[in-house]
Amino acid sequence: MPTENDMFGSLGEREQAHPIKRVLDQNSREVVGWLYRWNTGQVAVMWKRERCENVIYE
Repeated sequence: MPTENDMFGSLGEREQAHPIKRVLDQNSREVVGWLYRWNTGQVAVMWKRERCENVIYE
């Protein structure tokens, strides 16, 4: 899934983002972030706290 390196447009072109999925901890199923798609097509995660490694997207 997406990483911090998923860049499909320059940062200066990003104006709007819409949440497309929730990011859940794989074990607890707690929401740890949200997956957003920017107007540039870039997909990025906004974490609630620190970045988690074992996640699922729902």
